[in-house]
Amino acid sequence: MSNQLKTTIRNVFVVSTLWIGTLLCPVQSFALTFVLPHNGNIVGNVQYATVQPGDSLSTLGRRYDMGGYEMVEANPGVSYADPTPGKRIIIPSRFILPDTARKGIIINLAEMRLYYYHPDGVHVSTYPVGVGQEGWNTPLGTTTVTRKREHPVWVVPDSILENHEAHGEPIEKVWPAGPNNPLGDYAMNTGLKNIVIHGSPYPKGVGVRSSHGCIRMLNEDVAQLFKMVQIGTPVTIIHQPTKIGVMDNKLFLEAHVPLSKAQYYSDYTSTGELLHKLVKGAKYSVHWKDIERIQNKANGLPQPIGSIGTMF
Repeated sequence: MSNQLKTTIRNVFVVSTLWIGTLLCPVQSFALTFVLPHNGNIVGNVQYATVQPGDSLSTLGRRYDMGGYEMVEANPGVSYADPTPGKRIIIPSRFILPDTARKGIIINLAEMRLYYYHPDGVHVSTYPVGVGQEGWNTPLGTTTVTRKREHPVWVVPDSILENHEAHGEPIEKVWPAGPNNPLGDYAMNTGLKNIVIHGSPYPKGVGVRSSHGCIRMLNEDVAQLFKMVQIGTPVTIIHQPTKIGVMDNKLFLEAHVPLSKAQYYSDYTSTGELLHKLVKGAKYSVHWKDIERIQNKANGLPQPIGSIGTMF
């Protein structure tokens, strides 16, 4: 699948498709929580699943707490809406941890995934998220959780009201709590203007560029995260399409298609720089042809690229 087609699928706009939630059967997913490695920065394992009649990549991924776009990346050439029953599908549930401090909430826009580092310093939980669509880009930056709301009322920002009116689709200013509330049952405000981490009645809007800048989560995921996160928890929003990992002295590369807007490239670091930072002066060897192939394919799966002489 070409990167252009991937980007088209990723930019699906679903904020106004209120019928989506009524067409989906309830699907139970499970959160991905891992013990942080003592050495290295890779967690999880790739899994496999078999397509059942009626499955889409979105509904199949949800069972494993994977976003729709992650499933598209990992399964090129497979129909997003109507994969062939009986087909073996990759569940890309192995992750290189982002190149950040392991503290609080980290949101990597390039992979549309949130990482929560538990205060115990031992565990990390990770969830798929929906992020800002074209024209409503989620900003990069560091902030904190400033407010927590259960069964929130959504007071629509003026910018969103004006956008709906300009497209001939006016909406109410105030949305009461309930099953159709776009914030779902739980919302966590951040210090960034109008940027809220929240649930959603539209599960197909998770794992794609679908929001007006907010961070959308599956209702079952945000319910769990809400209980763990405290007011004041750090929140860092990054854009890292390329991640370098190490496990058992082997080096791995995980590549995603970058978001298209120029603002995100201020957060971009080259593969060479990432390697030098990770190995911290140790000797290492890599296969640059493999690196080029993995980056071009951008399937979101950590893949081996070489080895390191001495663990950092």
